Amino acid sequence: MPPSAVFLPAPSIGAPPAPRVPRPERYTLSNGLRVIAARMGEIPQVVLRLAIPAGSAAEPRERPGTAALVGHLLTEGTELQTAQQLNARVDYLGALLHANVGHDYAEAEAVLLHETLEEGIQLLAEIITRPSFPDAEVERIRNESLDALVAREDEPGNVADDRVSLEVFGADHPYGRPSFGTAEGIAAVTRDELVDFHARHYRPAGAYLVAAGDFEPGALREMLEAAFAGWTGEAPPVAYPAESADTPAAAGRLVAVPWDDAAQSEIRIAGRGIDRRSPDWVRGAVANYILGGSTITGRLGANLREEKGWTYGANSAFSAGIARGGWTAHTAVDVEVTAGAVEEMLREMRRMAEEPVDEGELRRARDAMVLSLPRAFETPGQVASRLGTLEAYGLPHDYWDRYPAAVQAVTAEDVQRIARERFHPDRVVRVVVGDGVV
Repeated sequence: MPPSAVFLPAPSIGAPPAPRVPRPERYTLSNGLRVIAARMGEIPQVVLRLAIPAGSAAEPRERPGTAALVGHLLTEGTELQTAQQLNARVDYLGALLHANVGHDYAEAEAVLLHETLEEGIQLLAEIITRPSFPDAEVERIRNESLDALVAREDEPGNVADDRVSLEVFGADHPYGRPSFGTAEGIAAVTRDELVDFHARHYRPAGAYLVAAGDFEPGALREMLEAAFAGWTGEAPPVAYPAESADTPAAAGRLVAVPWDDAAQSEIRIAGRGIDRRSPDWVRGAVANYILGGSTITGRLGANLREEKGWTYGANSAFSAGIARGGWTAHTAVDVEVTAGAVEEMLREMRRMAEEPVDEGELRRARDAMVLSLPRAFETPGQVASRLGTLEAYGLPHDYWDRYPAAVQAVTAEDVQRIARERFHPDRVVRVVVGDGVV
């Protein structure tokens, strides 16, 4: 045998590396705003993310879209600057400043350079505490939002997403309604109602701010105290519906939404999820990773994409919320194979509920989840997001330190139990938007 043909022993596989989770400083400003500050001196950037419990769950039931409009209008003029002046100032600073509204929180994010941190904090405080809601901007944003809704309803995938949320949670639950509102609500809400919603819900007590990046901790605290000094008060608590049935009313059934001349069918299979604060969240994450967490290696993707060639991707995910969220599997296939794709997805879900996963498949899933964690703490934006998750859901401060061990402790029995409780075909509703769906 020539020397070149000698095979070396395969390297042994060690334990996945632990993530480098920053140790943030935590404190509360004199006005009640909680601050989580993680210094990352090696990157000359600072991300500030201010989250206020003023999402769509807090808006009046008869005015869906109020929270989203208020969020859009934060950057469209303040008591001190017009929208044009504000945008010009942000551009001059080389910064980014934007707002986003979900079901639970309204968030404003500023991405700044170290040198412009103080002025950037002042701008962030200005849009949060002193928006002016100019009449012309209110009408412009209202019309843009209505146009966006019309465009959204032209996309079968969007229609499928909205319908499955309604089927899982119902119209009386905020998660069953789009966080961006409805055409009727957006058209009807008045400027005075927007101003009132902002005055009632944009308050520091109950909100939190995450800072990650290049700053001096003491200086940051002084800047925040000064910028938010005049902002006081506490918003009324948001009332979520009490937990009802553990499965959707249409569980086990198909909800067909006809769509003439559609080339593809949009498929959603969904049910009730897991409380974000429950130990089952991590077990559910592992179970979901095996089923559909990866469009290549997950069982749904391996079947529908790699084996059948029916789709570009098939995924599934749990959604987190202040109230218990949902779980959804989704894909899009040619109309000719719609029924087959739904059956294959249900077959994979049933197989997970009835058969324990192989130890090798389980180990690969656990290792993949742990190995991906260090990449989730590389940038200030990622760190702000991960630390914000702890604050949003009241998770322990050492949650991310303990996460790898929690993932590695998940067993095949855990996965099968979660699959029985969350993935079994009898516990989920199927929504298909397409042509000729029966």
